[in-house]
Amino acid sequence: MKNILNIIRHDTSKATGSVVAIIIIMGLCIVPCLYAWFNIMSNWSPYEADATGRIRVAVASDDEGAELYGIELNVGDKIIDALKANDAIGWTFTNTSDDAVEGVRSGDYYAAIIVPKDFSSNVMSFIDGDLTNPSIIYYENEKKNAIAPKITGKAKTALQEQVNATFVETLAQYMTEAASVVDASGKDPRQIMKGVGDRINALADRLDSIVVIVDSAGGLSKSAGSMLEASDTLIGSTNNALKQEKKILDSIDEGLKESSKEYAKQQTKAEKAADEMRDALRDLAGDAAKILDGRLAFKVFVAKDLPDIQKKLSKMQKTADAFASVFDKLGFSSLSYQFSELSDRLGDIDEDLDAMKKTDASDREARKAAVSDLSNDVSAALDTLEGIDDSLDSDIDSKYSKAARNTQSAVGSVRSLLNTAGGDLSRVSRLLGGYTDSLGALEKSLDKTNRTVRSMQKGMNAVAAVLYNAAGDRLLNGLSDLLTGEGSSIAEFLAEPVKMDTEVIYPVREYGSAMAPFYTVLAQWVGALLTAVLIKAKVRKRDDLTDPKLHERFFGRFGLYLFVGLAQALIVSFGDLWYIGIQCTAPGRFILAACVNGLTFMMINYALVFALDNIGLGAGVIVLVLQVAGSGGTYPVEVLPTIFQALYPFMPFRYAMDAMRECIGGMYGNRYIECIGMLLLMTLISVIFALGMYVPARRLNNMIAESKEKSEIML
Repeated sequence: MKNILNIIRHDTSKATGSVVAIIIIMGLCIVPCLYAWFNIMSNWSPYEADATGRIRVAVASDDEGAELYGIELNVGDKIIDALKANDAIGWTFTNTSDDAVEGVRSGDYYAAIIVPKDFSSNVMSFIDGDLTNPSIIYYENEKKNAIAPKITGKAKTALQEQVNATFVETLAQYMTEAASVVDASGKDPRQIMKGVGDRINALADRLDSIVVIVDSAGGLSKSAGSMLEASDTLIGSTNNALKQEKKILDSIDEGLKESSKEYAKQQTKAEKAADEMRDALRDLAGDAAKILDGRLAFKVFVAKDLPDIQKKLSKMQKTADAFASVFDKLGFSSLSYQFSELSDRLGDIDEDLDAMKKTDASDREARKAAVSDLSNDVSAALDTLEGIDDSLDSDIDSKYSKAARNTQSAVGSVRSLLNTAGGDLSRVSRLLGGYTDSLGALEKSLDKTNRTVRSMQKGMNAVAAVLYNAAGDRLLNGLSDLLTGEGSSIAEFLAEPVKMDTEVIYPVREYGSAMAPFYTVLAQWVGALLTAVLIKAKVRKRDDLTDPKLHERFFGRFGLYLFVGLAQALIVSFGDLWYIGIQCTAPGRFILAACVNGLTFMMINYALVFALDNIGLGAGVIVLVLQVAGSGGTYPVEVLPTIFQALYPFMPFRYAMDAMRECIGGMYGNRYIECIGMLLLMTLISVIFALGMYVPARRLNNMIAESKEKSEIML
């Protein structure tokens, strides 16, 4: 310890006893700090409008405009007017596009924006169906400056967004004006669609009766054909004819009974299935309500109940599809459509359950939204079931009964005709014989009519469903209300429908404050490296030193290095805070971090020179270059080459900058303490390296020194 103190006293005496030494030490303490301050000030606010507004970008419009329904439009002029009100870039408006492009080539402008002559016509090309994307020509000079194209590139993107917004705003203006005209006429688009849907649906219901009647007529036609085939027998014998007629009419009655049984059977099955589906859906609606009011846990429902419910839904959907097919074949198209609609509703519920599986259970809003969607779709399915119940109770009974009565009436008329004919069967036979060909043609015509009516009925049901959905759709209702409102405000909303609210975590006011850690740390490293170059690391033998050991010489001379390093740290940190005026939430910790940086950087450079001499100086420069390029001071380390990402955890700059960033932007956890700890650990490793490598590297250092002297040109 005595030798260490003697070395420190001797170094202090020599440093203060020489004017040159004092000037050099003062320069070592101040010059690196100037480097930091000048760089921080030059980067204070390069991306603010005050700075970017001095970057000249030429603008020229050759747009010839366009005519839309007698209105003259020139979108290029609107773009020019919008840019004149924008001071984010130094827009320079030239007389011609050639002047603008030539200015970019010569370097007078960093970039140029040219609106071509067909721009307006291309913007409105969608009106006549000949779609042509409008284009704006952008020129930039990447040779003039590396960063300027990035700034002007943002301006280019902003301009494109402005043009798109202007187009949407113009289109929305036309839409709102059209909607206002409709509203002024006293017509509500929703009521119009609903009214049309009611009429089409009523017509489709009437077609149900027509289908049944056509089917009955077809049956009568076939029965009449059978009667004609029996005409020869009727002519031969009145009694035989009456018997044959009775059999034919009995077969018609039997057919009606069988049809009645089939309809009743399907009606019973459908009612039973509808009841089972209703019970299952009500249970599911109850589960959704329990989840919303907290009586049933979301996670428990998804894990335990959801798989069984989806299996039931799958069976219910298959059942609905089956009844849709059955009633379609029986001629009840309205019921068939309702069962198809029920199948779709059940599919929507199944999709809601799949979405609940993927929902984050910890996100309360997401859970609530998923359960609400499920509840709404279940309610819609129950409403569809109510409609099915009404149709089962009314349509089948009323429509089939009417058709049966018509058929029975027709059969009764035939019976009466045959009984009245009595003994004049030959006349009847001739009449029926003449109708044979006509009945054949009629039967074919009835089949074709049946297919046509069914097709019309399906189409009408589909159109009515679309109109009902559109008339009741919340989105359409909202749009209808909007479009009948204030046109200009709606156009502005559609031009910019979403606004971004930004909440900054750890806000930093100025760009210079954000860059202060990098330039401060860089200045401290440069100061340490210059100190290692200008102040000798080795201690000469003197009378006041009693057999100094290696560690005594090491720590004795480091006292002077430490003094310079701490002086640099205090000057640069105080200057950052009160001369430059950077943002800092913890000034005391910022100064402490600068002092630890000075200790660590000075020890690393001193250890390299102490142990490796000239090689150590070169190593210090190499470490500096690697850290400037790969420590994440200017660009995120994630965008750097792989080699820098691999070295990043071992760079002192990383921990030094992070400690200062904590002080500038705000503290998070123990990050500040962790960074200080890593820097002190690197200091300890440097001490071990210097003391461990000094003796093994001494021979190599002597060889290099002798070689330098022989060159006669190296210091």
